Amino acid sequence: MKNEGAIRISTLLKKTLESAGIAERVDRQMAVAFWEEIVGPKLAQKTKALKVEKDVLKVRAISAPWRNELIFFKQTILKKIAAKIGKGKINDILFY
Repeated sequence: MKNEGAIRISTLLKKTLESAGIAERVDRQMAVAFWEEIVGPKLAQKTKALKVEKDVLKVRAISAPWRNELIFFKQTILKKIAAKIGKGKINDILFY
């Protein structure tokens, strides 16, 4: 029997984060958490999503040639991030 007065834990968590003023930052950090799913396991082996500062995802590549290669795919990766965590949350990626 389903409890009509019950609240979903995800709803409760979202409201709690919003009331604390950190929901947007948590949403942006999901780009780090889902990095392997976003770029795939092969690319994830060559990179590491480190953190998000404001709306910029910072990603470390294993070498300069890989960093340069990633720059060519930046827009594709940004589109995949938007599809996964929401449009406008990550607007740039800094590869280093």
